[in-house]
Amino acid sequence: MTVLDDRALNRATLARQLLLDRADLPVTDAVAHLCGLQAQEPQEPYVGLWSRLRHLDPAEPSELLVRRRLVRTHLMRRTVHLLTAADVLAWRSRHDAMLRQRVLGVYRGAFDGVDLDELAAAGRAALPDDTPRTTAEIVRSLADRWPAADRRALGEMVIALVPTAQAPPRGLWRATDRKSVV
Repeated sequence: MTVLDDRALNRATLARQLLLDRADLPVTDAVAHLCGLQAQEPQEPYVGLWSRLRHLDPAEPSELLVRRRLVRTHLMRRTVHLLTAADVLAWRSRHDAMLRQRVLGVYRGAFDGVDLDELAAAGRAALPDDTPRTTAEIVRSLADRWPAADRRALGEMVIALVPTAQAPPRGLWRATDRKSVV
């Protein structure tokens, strides 16, 4: 078995992350290869892809978001990540328990007496079609059922319990808009 020294390990890591040389890959292949990209700030994935791909037109990832081939969703550390549509549900299922626990950790006691399965079902019911909604709109639809619950905590827990994605124009190249989930 070959044991890598520090330099070889460093080079292997950079190569795996497509940071040693820019790659000739389609955007979706690069995002899949990287297992997603940090996208908490909407423009971050464009810089990340530009740093890794030999030819990047920023309009392409934007178009892939509009066509729902790329997805912005909450994953690791409850931050937004850019993933391929083909991978998003598998990655999300691996993070479900952590997302729930992180919200419970931040909002200690905010969900005493709240059945989280019931909250998840109500959250899904608040998203019955493909019409994007803001977290505030979702929370308003749930507020009568849980009037004592902190609204921010309620919204964050629904996002943790129900797989959602930020809808464009959020995340498009040089675009800013309200956060919508679908």
